[in-house]
Amino acid sequence: MGIENNDRCFVCGKQNPYGLQVNPEVKRAGAEVHIECTPPKHMQGWKNILHGGIISTLLDEAITHIGIGTYDGPAVTAQLEVRFRKPAPTGVKLYVSAERIKVSRRLIEAKATVTLSDSTIIATGTGKVMPVDESFAPTPSQE
Repeated sequence: MGIENNDRCFVCGKQNPYGLQVNPEVKRAGAEVHIECTPPKHMQGWKNILHGGIISTLLDEAITHIGIGTYDGPAVTAQLEVRFRKPAPTGVKLYVSAERIKVSRRLIEAKATVTLSDSTIIATGTGKVMPVDESFAPTPSQE
């Protein structure tokens, strides 16, 4: 059993009715990624403020797709650091952009930013992504 994309990822899976269903746009063979997302009100933390975990998740998704595009295969986050700058309102379109910083055989370093339409920075993140193969997949007893 290998790594399988069943289109149910919380962030980009079109078959996940509870997810964000974003469409990461990978450019220049994984050198940059762009995502647009309007998180619904039920993803709030405080009233009318998007939960920080959702913001972190969007940064993670963009950085991970840098790895997927660069390695042209499955990749997962090895490390993620997030800096929150301003609260994000719920129900407002967010723009996520990521770019590759460094590539090695086993890791890719990338950075990402979440902004509003007026370029207000909501959060920034840096991360490391690693490629994975069939050995990463859970065994049937772990599913």
